[in-house]
Amino acid sequence: MKLQVSGANIKDDTATLTSVGICRNSTVVLNGEQVDETEVKQVASGNPEEYALVQRISKIVDTITAETEREITEFEQLAQAKELSDDEKKKLQDKGIYLSEKMMQCLISLDAVECPMGFETARQRRREGVRYSQKLLGRVDKAKAVMNTNK
Repeated sequence: MKLQVSGANIKDDTATLTSVGICRNSTVVLNGEQVDETEVKQVASGNPEEYALVQRISKIVDTITAETEREITEFEQLAQAKELSDDEKKKLQDKGIYLSEKMMQCLISLDAVECPMGFETARQRRREGVRYSQKLLGRVDKAKAVMNTNK
């Protein structure tokens, strides 16, 4: 959920109302999704906060789509090729850097999610997301190592 004042989203959750420009007669809009109670009960604690964390974790992991996995598989295959021109090698190195950065961004985003004790479902989903991202990052790093040995 996000608060919006005068068309601008408030990004700092710890800011005071006056510091973000909210004063008497200000219009504040709350943006978010209406949560179905049956979905909230699917998390271990039944707490709406845990459900929100699970949703946040899912959005982060969803940035790594099947398209990203396909790109990694393609990168692995190209990295094993013996005959590459200097231009192709440079493009392939750039692709490897891009894929590594994408995985690292996902890991950093997951690291920023703090799951309190008792939110077992959220903690488990975060763990799964981290393992999945690390697995893909490992594949990219392995392909980069193979590519460097094929020089």
